[in-house]
Amino acid sequence: MNQHLVSTAAAARKTLGDAGEVIGGAIDNLPRFELFHAASSICSQKVRAVLAYHAIPYASQSLSIFQGQTYLPDYVRLRMIGCQHYGGALVSQHSGSTSTASGGCDGAVVPTLIDWQASTVIVDSHQICIYIDSRMPPQQKLRPENLRAVIDDDLAIIDNLPNYQMLMGRTVSETESKFTREGQGAALSRKKVEWCDHYLGAFPSDEVLVAAYTAKRAKELSAANHLFGAEDMQLAFDRAETALKKLDRKLERKTEWLYSDQPTMADLFWGIALLRMKNTGANRFWENGRLPNVESFCCTAEQMPAIKQAVIDWPGAMF
Repeated sequence: MNQHLVSTAAAARKTLGDAGEVIGGAIDNLPRFELFHAASSICSQKVRAVLAYHAIPYASQSLSIFQGQTYLPDYVRLRMIGCQHYGGALVSQHSGSTSTASGGCDGAVVPTLIDWQASTVIVDSHQICIYIDSRMPPQQKLRPENLRAVIDDDLAIIDNLPNYQMLMGRTVSETESKFTREGQGAALSRKKVEWCDHYLGAFPSDEVLVAAYTAKRAKELSAANHLFGAEDMQLAFDRAETALKKLDRKLERKTEWLYSDQPTMADLFWGIALLRMKNTGANRFWENGRLPNVESFCCTAEQMPAIKQAVIDWPGAMF
């Protein structure tokens, strides 16, 4: 057992109040996986849905994004173990997406998965879901070998949707008044900069924390300055609409789901992405017959037990 990981995880739990619970298993039987996540985080929702789909029990440690709990030093230390394992630079520019592959690791976000059997910390939701699924028998995989290439193409598209800009759920016609650089989106990013400044001042000699908060501060400052102007928001919504039009054409297939008569990880991820758009008011892209296949798929995805368990019925997951 990795004692550094054990002590770091224990500190993270303590700073969150040791209020975790076991999902899908007995509280006295510690599961293999432990998930640090947030109810409303779309990346956390993907991981919870994969765990739910496979009926895998896990220890759940819930954080509040809007209270700044992902910035707590003990949690950041845990996450930085995963960032070091992931490799590459820490992300310091915000693209508007949740993709770690395109930007680098973020030391102050969720989800973070611990595999206690392997003494491993995994920090990218895309990689977490693939990691969990890869441990299932071939006939149960959400990412079967024969469909891996097309599924991975969809996962990359979903990862690069402008989720941060669409978070408040404003339609394009509202962007100028609601998302100026002094608006709600920029204000949220500037609050995150303040949290980084606070911890940089509190831990000036801690190399791990200084690296994490310095990169995170630069990332959120770039978001405040460059993501929420009217033109930036228009481009973000245009990107989302283009992706949905492509999805609508893909859904003309005759299979029950995107690529087969069994759901894959692409179906699960698209369902969660569409539910987020619907929940935040961006479903105007497909409603009233604009994209009928997407509209129908969204309704079907909402009935998936894994999505219901991980998102719809999960307390605090819906805005």
